Amino acid sequence: MPNWQPNWQNVRWDWGAADEAATALRRAADRLEQSASDRSAVAREAQAEWRGTYRERFDEYLSRILRGAHDLASQCREAASRIARASQQAADEQRRRELERERWYRERDEEERARQRH
Repeated sequence: MPNWQPNWQNVRWDWGAADEAATALRRAADRLEQSASDRSAVAREAQAEWRGTYRERFDEYLSRILRGAHDLASQCREAASRIARASQQAADEQRRRELERERWYRERDEEERARQRH
């Protein structure tokens, strides 16, 4: 019997839920960016002949709104990427555990064969 033990527990991770969450975050980011693009297009029409203080206020407000939408979209994409990395790490860890188990069984079998030869 090998003098070490592999981790016999499987990694606990819900790959389906993680994938759904990452997909939802990417979809939200796409919608935010599309909304910002649509707002920008509509605003250009309104801004074409608009002058004065209210136009300047509007431009500042629009700029804040668009920047906020793009920032939030970036945060959503980053969160989706973190989830994807966590899923990959869980898969890598599960594979590592499986390889360690295979190694343990191989060593046990080799020891048993060696014992039978003697």
